[in-house]
Amino acid sequence: MTALKAYSVLEKDEYTGDIYFAPKAIFAAKAGANEYGDGELSYIQCRRAPWADAFVGRGVPARVAVDHGWHFECHGCGIQIDSDLEEEHRLPVDGIVGTMHGAVYCCARCKWKHLKREARRKQEEAAAIEDFKAIVRARFPDADFADDEPEFRGHHAYVTRADRSDFWHRGQVIVAFRFPGMKIGPAHFRLESYHRIGPPIAGYTCCNGDRAAFEAYAKATRKAVH
Repeated sequence: MTALKAYSVLEKDEYTGDIYFAPKAIFAAKAGANEYGDGELSYIQCRRAPWADAFVGRGVPARVAVDHGWHFECHGCGIQIDSDLEEEHRLPVDGIVGTMHGAVYCCARCKWKHLKREARRKQEEAAAIEDFKAIVRARFPDADFADDEPEFRGHHAYVTRADRSDFWHRGQVIVAFRFPGMKIGPAHFRLESYHRIGPPIAGYTCCNGDRAAFEAYAKATRKAVH
C-alpha cells in the first residue's frame, strides 16, 4: 500500500485551501480542485508539504500550520491567527488550540469562553422554545409537539446577546406541532424579529396542502378554548 503524503492545495486567487493527504499529487490536486476550484485543476496550485506528513489520519495542529505560513480566524473572538500573534496580541503561537479541519482558537481561555457562551446560548434557545410551546398550548391544548422532527421541519430558535450584556434577544423562534388531518407536515408558530424597528411578528403557518385541515382544527379548538 502506497504511503499517504501531505500536499498543500490552494486556490490561486485568494489562496484559500487545505492540507490533503494522498498517495500522489494528482489525487490531492483533484480533491482540492473540487473543493476550491469548481473542479478545475487550473484554478488551484498543489505542492508537497512534508512538514505535515506526520499528521496523516489525525489532523494537522493549527499551531504547526501557522509555523509554516498558514493563518486562521479565531473561532472564539475572530482575530487573525498567524505568525504575528504574539507581537500583535501578546499570545504565544504554541498556545493556539485546534486543528486545520476544525475550530481554531487563539488560546485555551478563548476556547473556554466560547464554549461557555455557546452553552448559555443553547439554554436560552431551549427556554425560548418552551415559552412558545406554552403559548401554543394555551391556544391548542391538545397540540402534539413535533419534538422528533429535524430542525428544518421542527423546533428552532435563534438568539443573540449584545456585548457585555445579560440580555438575550430572540431573533427567531419556531415551534412545530402536528394536528388532526395533517398530511404533509407540521404547523408552526413562528416569531420573526430580525428587524429591531417595530414590534415582532408572530403567527401560525402550515403547508398549503394542509391549510383546510388546519383551519378546521383551529376553528374547532377556538370553540373549545372559549
